[in-house]
Formats: sequence, structure tokens, C-alpha cells
Amino acid sequence: MDTVENVAFSNFVLGNSGLNESARRQLARAAELPDWVLDAGDTMVPSTYQLNLWELVEHELAEPHVALRIGKTNTLGNFGLHDYLFSTAPTLAEGLARSEQHADLITTNIGFAVSGDSEEEANADVRLRNGHGRGRELATQFALAAVVTRARNATGRDVHPVRIRFRQAAPRRYQPFVEMFGTRQVEFGAPTDQITFRTADLELPLATADPALAPILVRCAAALPPPPRLEVTWAGQVHQALKALLGDGRVTIDRVARYLATSSRSLQRRLADEGTTWTRELDRARSAMVEQRFQDTPDVTQAALARRIGYADAGALRRARQRWTGRK
Repeated sequence: MDTVENVAFSNFVLGNSGLNESARRQLARAAELPDWVLDAGDTMVPSTYQLNLWELVEHELAEPHVALRIGKTNTLGNFGLHDYLFSTAPTLAEGLARSEQHADLITTNIGFAVSGDSEEEANADVRLRNGHGRGRELATQFALAAVVTRARNATGRDVHPVRIRFRQAAPRRYQPFVEMFGTRQVEFGAPTDQITFRTADLELPLATADPALAPILVRCAAALPPPPRLEVTWAGQVHQALKALLGDGRVTIDRVARYLATSSRSLQRRLADEGTTWTRELDRARSAMVEQRFQDTPDVTQAALARRIGYADAGALRRARQRWTGRK
């Protein structure tokens, strides 16, 4: 199953890792997340990138409980509209229900469901639909820690779950889990990843509740199209790089390869593996930019536009447009 997550997850992990900017960029590239992806805003990328990133961050820091630490920094506003749908709800239970209902605003990989198993307790199951190995374990630890931290911040109360369950095998040290969740009832090797809340805690009012804004946000979320999914193929990466670089001096394959933290030879090989070439992708990006510029600024001259996208003169641009459109 192909699943996606908002690039805000990767930015949040890196931003709260404690690593400097240079190290964060290096890890992102090692996870095959180029710079332009991290700057892409409200965009969905394949979940595998975040899972790989967790493993790289843990290895770089030599910190086996890094996901719990970063989950504990989950404050309001990091994940856009999804956060505010939760925070404006009247109670913790309603906030969690809205998080479940609108999870696809930020991820299609994490399933979240709350069920009342008794009058005293309710279980919140967290399911990763895609992923395996250490990356999956760390992503799950982060998800559970982030939910509990969000509950504490929004209620202004030190909410302690009754019990925490993890599918992963027991770690060498589980005291950091006890300290994070505030309960000694932390189970490993369980059939599901789960937080058990006290029913009384779920009825706690949220300090951030906003009865006027909440219904507006719910209607807004219902009307929104799904966030754009980024095409993170090598051809897609080249296209995004060219969008950023065209109009800023002469654009060569060497310059684009440096932008994508690879070599020109490797880039040519990867494009060939995807059935395309550097020349074809340069043509595609130039064509898209030209048509957009003529649409946005119809009075732009062909000579000025030609210079901007790297053609010698207006004649060269005119011949290129004829080639793109098939018209003489």
C-alpha cells in the first residue's frame, strides 16, 4: 500500500533533533529528501522518507529514545489545520475524534481510532499501515508520545494514561517510556499499539476550546481538496529544481546535480532508468515556465523571456515553442 505524509513531519523531526542546520540537511539527503522537498510547504511525500529519516536521526545521535523526546515537544501549530481542529474542540474526547476524522490532512499512513471498552477506560489504537523495522518502531513511539503530549498541553492537566502498549519487542531500558507516559503499565510485544485513557480524562475540557471558531474549521476541512502529493521521482526532482533555478543564470546539468546533492553522471543514469533524459526534462520545465509567464504577464516580450530561461534570443525561443506545440 502506498501511503503519504505531510512534509511537516520530516521538518518537525529534523527541527527538534538538536542537530545543526548542516547536519539536518545531510540527513535529509541521506533519506533521499532533497532540500526543495523540505521547503515545499503543505505537501505530501511517500511515508518511507520519514521512516528512513527516523533511523538516520537515531543513528546520528546514538539516542535510542529520540522519538519519545521529540514527541514530547509536540506543541500546537506544527501541523496546521489538523492541530487547530483538535485544539478548538470542547473536550479531549471530541478533539481526538476530530483528529481521527481528519487524519488524512497530514497522513494516510497513521490510522487512529478511539473506542470505549468500559465505563472507566477507553482505548486509542494507533496503526501504521505501511512500514517495518526500526523506522516503524520509532515512528510509532513518536505518534503515541505526541498524542499524550497534545492531550496534556490542550487540557492543561498532567494526563497519565492507564496503560501503553507497543507491538515492538521490549527494549533494554524501558524507564524512559515510564517517564514519558507517566505510567508503569507499559507493555511490549502487544498485538496493537495503543494508549488507554481514563474515561474521566477524555471528558476534560480543552483550555484551547473555541466554540465560535471550531465549526468554521470543521467546514473548512470538509471543503478542502487533499494536499498535493509530491512526485518524488528523479524526473520530478529535476523538474522542481529547474523551477527554482530557471531565470537565475545559465542552468546546466552540473548545476542541477549539485542542487540535488548528486553527480551529473548519476543524475543522467537515474533519469534514463525512468525513461527520460536531461534534455527532455529541461525542455519540459522551460515549456511550463513559458506558458505560465505568458498567462500571468501577457505583455512580456519573447526576447526577455528567452534570456530568462537560457535561450540565446527570441528566435531560439520561438523555434522551441514550435517544437513543443507542433505548430509552425
